[in-house]
Amino acid sequence: MRLTHVSIDKQIEWNENNHINELIVESPTFFREIIGEMKFDTSKEAKLNIFDDKKGINPSSDVDVIFNPVELDFNQRKVNATLMKILVKVSISEDFYMSTNKFKTKIIKYLNEIVNSEDFGFEIGADDFSIDQIAKAVNFHIVGDEDDFVELITDYLEVMTELGGIRLFVFVGLRGYLKDEELERFVKNLKDRQVDVLLLENVDRGVVKEISRVVIDRDLCEI
Repeated sequence: MRLTHVSIDKQIEWNENNHINELIVESPTFFREIIGEMKFDTSKEAKLNIFDDKKGINPSSDVDVIFNPVELDFNQRKVNATLMKILVKVSISEDFYMSTNKFKTKIIKYLNEIVNSEDFGFEIGADDFSIDQIAKAVNFHIVGDEDDFVELITDYLEVMTELGGIRLFVFVGLRGYLKDEELERFVKNLKDRQVDVLLLENVDRGVVKEISRVVIDRDLCEI
């Protein structure tokens, strides 16, 4: 995967040996422009583009731009829809088929008992229903490890990769939230899980050996 911009000579690339890149834009004007391009507005001619020569990529759905890492949304509609499909698939699998049917029978029996206990004048239709309808009723949702900020972010990346189909994560200003040792753990987690990340920063916070980087200074010179 690679990222290009008409105003940047160097391409930013991700591969099996490099899963994290940093783009430092010290010019406030150009930084605002880059942020605007991250909206991937297809009605305008794109200056910033993301390519994958092996698989096509749709930046508007395959790229997650994160402005506030302390308020990560684990339960986006796309994630929940995929999760529900997985729950239904597992519930009717060979391992759970009998248990699922017994559970559904108990629910119908319970509802009938409630109806029959009073003269309600209606009856329960025993139409078939799927396990995702039960999960929605009890507010089935995903949570991350809120006691460890690095693990919380890592949990989010895993959920959004596996359930949300995200292929590239762009963090805006993330290094400002991380201590040096936390950044080291974050980089290791990305390497272990093969997740691709771009750190978009407006301040040069120093070189990290495992992070490839491109620096655009205030005079728009590329370093």
